[in-house]
Amino acid sequence: MLIKSYDERMLRRETNIKTVLKFLRDETWSNGSILATVLSLSKTGIYKTLGHMEKSGFICAYHISDLNKKIYGITSQGLLYAWDEDEQMQIRACFEPSKVKPLMIQHHLDIQIARLNAQKKAWQNWIPGHLLPKNIAKRPDAIVKDPTGKMIAIEIERTVKTRKRYEAIFAIYLQAIKRGEYESIHYVCPDLTFATRLERLFNLIDAVPIAGQRVSIGDKHRAKFPVYPLNQWPKAVETFEK
Repeated sequence: MLIKSYDERMLRRETNIKTVLKFLRDETWSNGSILATVLSLSKTGIYKTLGHMEKSGFICAYHISDLNKKIYGITSQGLLYAWDEDEQMQIRACFEPSKVKPLMIQHHLDIQIARLNAQKKAWQNWIPGHLLPKNIAKRPDAIVKDPTGKMIAIEIERTVKTRKRYEAIFAIYLQAIKRGEYESIHYVCPDLTFATRLERLFNLIDAVPIAGQRVSIGDKHRAKFPVYPLNQWPKAVETFEK
């Protein structure tokens, strides 16, 4: 809808800039498509906003020639304005193009898509894995609270690991669940085919290594590791709690 008032247009632009900066202070960088979803803007609208933010020094664009993709990252200037005046400013890293590895780009973007999916379903308090403490045994890609307040760990899985590695990961997470840190760990995959095959692999896990011993696990333990395709996550709470 066209906003005719100049003051209203400037207020909308300022609001959009703040929203993007708040998103990027957590995620560091993203692409135009995801940022358009963040702001509910068209392709034309988002690139106009991003262009203005570039000119203001809040973000910088980086073209990845290997993939022919452009991404946008938050600058030091952007971080300075990423918190409201009544918010406690936190230490965050600004965008460094040299640290972006082509093989990890889609994984990073899938985490953001999952975040937006979760927010649409009223999940709250999303924290990306890179902002979690570095000394925990296994850092998930993110943690988030479902609408009932239960803490869920998120693993975005684009490539398969060995069964032995999954057994070790299960062991770490099952102990964390026992301590009350998480309710469950949701594995989110690129598509239904991958998700179905990963679930079949998980069903083969009947023991995990704990304190140098093999400890048997059953269906109730494996149920703590549901697998979903990205476009079907998250399910409604009443669905996956049944």
